[in-house]
Amino acid sequence: MTTWSTFNGSDADWDQLILRLGGSSPFAMSGWARTKATGRWSSTRVIGAVNGDVVAVTQVFWLTILRTITIGWIPGGIAYRGSLNVAGLTSWFAEFAKGPFAYLRTAFHVPYQTKDQEHLSANGWSLSPSFIGAKETFILKTLTTGLADSSRLSSNWRRNLDRGLKRNSDVSVWIAPDAKEVAAIMREMVDFKKTMGPQSVITEESLDRLFSEMRDQLVVVQVRNPEGKMQAIRGALVIGNFAWDALAAAGVDARKSYSSYVCAWRLIEELDRRGVTQLDLAGIDEVRNEGVFNFKKGLGGERTAYLGEWDWASTPLARRLARVAISRLG
Repeated sequence: MTTWSTFNGSDADWDQLILRLGGSSPFAMSGWARTKATGRWSSTRVIGAVNGDVVAVTQVFWLTILRTITIGWIPGGIAYRGSLNVAGLTSWFAEFAKGPFAYLRTAFHVPYQTKDQEHLSANGWSLSPSFIGAKETFILKTLTTGLADSSRLSSNWRRNLDRGLKRNSDVSVWIAPDAKEVAAIMREMVDFKKTMGPQSVITEESLDRLFSEMRDQLVVVQVRNPEGKMQAIRGALVIGNFAWDALAAAGVDARKSYSSYVCAWRLIEELDRRGVTQLDLAGIDEVRNEGVFNFKKGLGGERTAYLGEWDWASTPLARRLARVAISRLG
């Protein structure tokens, strides 16, 4: 039987535990909790043990609304050794909530497996009818010559990369990204895409926290024109030998210089150099974001369906209320 309890160790101990259990999500790391520390969510870390041996861990973000319903959100899923094991986690959360209604939801950014779905269903979890994040992604895996193997690229992607390499010479790993400059190029990109529908912009303050708290995991590549103006950036969060595409923006001029292609490929080369063997391109939506879908598809990764977003509630009413509320909370 799995016994779940609150983890009271240090941030460093937590991160090492995540890695030891094969966790690959940046949202499970201590740095991610620190980036969210100024928001309305609090965070608690939980470990699951069998006969004193820790076999599963998860980081729960939570808030209580009107002292009535406690909502828990696990964006990083559950890191575990062996098979997925959520038995008893909801009992821990119900006791932790200390209120009449409790709701817990998690996003599993791991490939779908029937056995995992059956395990979740058997333990009272339901697949969420609407998703906060993505349902599927492309994953690049190491080939014979490494992660940066150009043989995987589509002919169009490779052609655009060649064009970009001829037109862009100032490409580098950005050791200390500047939040103000990154926010500016993101606003430029959003302003350009306004005709395609509403677009969100990460605030300068949020970027500053990300760069500060996740600096040990974050790798950012920049492309600048001869005058020093930023053309494109792309960043990834590295957890062990797994990387998660985390940051991307391109200015208006990047379309003419193909800077986005150069930036993405240089990032993959840098991840390869650092020993990364898998890169998750962080979600795709073929219908609502066809341009980004085609860009990611051209990199030649494996199209993968996530296990997805699952939830549990102490009562049917709590589930109905929380499903509406959680989609509106930042």
